[in-house]
Amino acid sequence: MYISVCGLFMRECCFLRFFILQLLFGANLFAAELFEYNRPIRALGMGNVYLNFVRDTDAPTINPAALGYVSGISVELANLGLGINGIDAYNNFKNSQGVSSSSDYDQFFGKKIWVGLNGKVSMVMPNFGLTAYDEGKFSMILRNTAFPNIDMDFFNDIGFVVAGAFPVAPLTSMGVALKRINRWGGSQSVGLSTIASGSTDTLKNEFENKGVGYGGDLALMTKLPTPLSPSFSLVWQDIGSTAFVKTAGNDAPIRIKDNLQAGFGMVLDLPGLDISGGVEYKHINDSGIQIGKKIHTGLEIGLPLIDLRAGTNQGYMTYGVGFSFLFLSFDAAYYNVETGEYPGQTPENRVLLGLSIDLSVDANFNFYSKDGKKRKLKQRR
Repeated sequence: MYISVCGLFMRECCFLRFFILQLLFGANLFAAELFEYNRPIRALGMGNVYLNFVRDTDAPTINPAALGYVSGISVELANLGLGINGIDAYNNFKNSQGVSSSSDYDQFFGKKIWVGLNGKVSMVMPNFGLTAYDEGKFSMILRNTAFPNIDMDFFNDIGFVVAGAFPVAPLTSMGVALKRINRWGGSQSVGLSTIASGSTDTLKNEFENKGVGYGGDLALMTKLPTPLSPSFSLVWQDIGSTAFVKTAGNDAPIRIKDNLQAGFGMVLDLPGLDISGGVEYKHINDSGIQIGKKIHTGLEIGLPLIDLRAGTNQGYMTYGVGFSFLFLSFDAAYYNVETGEYPGQTPENRVLLGLSIDLSVDANFNFYSKDGKKRKLKQRR
């Protein structure tokens, strides 16, 4: 059943590659942003702090060691998300006029649009998980009034992940994830005439670089059975970096750099109220990144049916909300990323919305939830 659902998902989500290329054009190039792949909207709403609070179905791509604490079976039938540089895009284009001549493009110089789309299906059980995903991002900026050109970034990843976990010490789990990724895209400077022609095929021809890559993640997680349930995680994603072998185009797509990260979290579990908080230090092994862009803090207050989230991401506040009932979940997040070299230099905002369908059963194959919501991490007692 899972294979058939996954196959249908992969075919249907091919629309991402074509939809992104037909979006409106606008502005700023994806610069020095620390973009992390497969980040759930819930995580981004709470400062991108997630290693110790991962939902079961996110564990294969975020923290495979968390699979060692799963006690039931979860099948995520669909997880769809859409993001845009919301407030920036509105301010940049609210007064835009139609384009009837080349001079009309002047109104778009120096303005930006960023769009992200993602889809995912996943299945997890104790110590094992599978995930298939399709993720795309796109940004554009119109530069140089004398000789106009558009700098564009476009990436679309279709990946499959298999992950497992096993105990290595009392209260400690080790996780391993292996993945195969088909990547399409790159960075190009496109002449204004190409955009003005209105030809989707001509625009697609600018992004013919495709490749396939294989990578792996390694993780450790410890949870203490004490008040506040403190937990510690160490995750090394894309060990040694995930490089791509060219399958089409002139060059292979750029590699995914490895990311060593550590996190600490605590959870206060009360009747009708959960309070989760933590801190994470990312990109530990990259000395070229300012420390202010590496530190993340997050907080989530879980109430019946609704979750409220806040945190700090790369020096900026983040906010999020989630609504869950039975097998449906809706998540929204507002956050900023730093596209410059250090926090406070060149912030860029993002607004993301997502909807997921998740079926969870316990060891006796009974559907289960807490206060009408599915649990974030069904732990063995």
